Amino acid sequence: MAISRIVSSAERASRMIRDLLDFTQVRSGGGLRIEPKPLELNDFVHQVADEVQLAHPERELIVECQDDTQVEWDADRMAQVLTNLLSNAVRYAHEGTRVTVRARRQDEQILLSVHNQGEPIAEEVRPRLFQPLTQGPGQRDHAGRSIGLGLFIVDQILRAHGGTIEVHSTREQGTTFTARLPLRALPG
Repeated sequence: MAISRIVSSAERASRMIRDLLDFTQVRSGGGLRIEPKPLELNDFVHQVADEVQLAHPERELIVECQDDTQVEWDADRMAQVLTNLLSNAVRYAHEGTRVTVRARRQDEQILLSVHNQGEPIAEEVRPRLFQPLTQGPGQRDHAGRSIGLGLFIVDQILRAHGGTIEVHSTREQGTTFTARLPLRALPG
């Protein structure tokens, strides 16, 4: 138990440093650079979900991939996106509910979504949710360590790939973040 807490703390510190560096790079006008390479979508989504599952063994994580599509993305950057979305979904899901990640091809795009059943994101927060240093009421992690850059970085990585992200959140349907990405990102 103590080892898992140490590992979790180290991972959180590493994410915070990486997010601050990315934020600085974007703010200085450099944008985020990506290096797209061929990637099997199904294997990629399962691998990232397995890593998040290891960090949260108490949660049920479901992966649904429609087919095994070949994409050209920056695997490290997209792992950052998926890890952030899944970690947030796990953190804010009601206890005893599952978190689902879905990946499917729609024409020449991939729809990558993460869903949880938890308290909805307040409507007044949603328009600025992907802005830096933004947190809504109740959106801090339990230890108060969130600095409000995660979703900003997610948005910037998706933009660098030519993609977008949106959120749908209601009490009845839960919260779903959906990223739309081209099959092939242009190198940054």
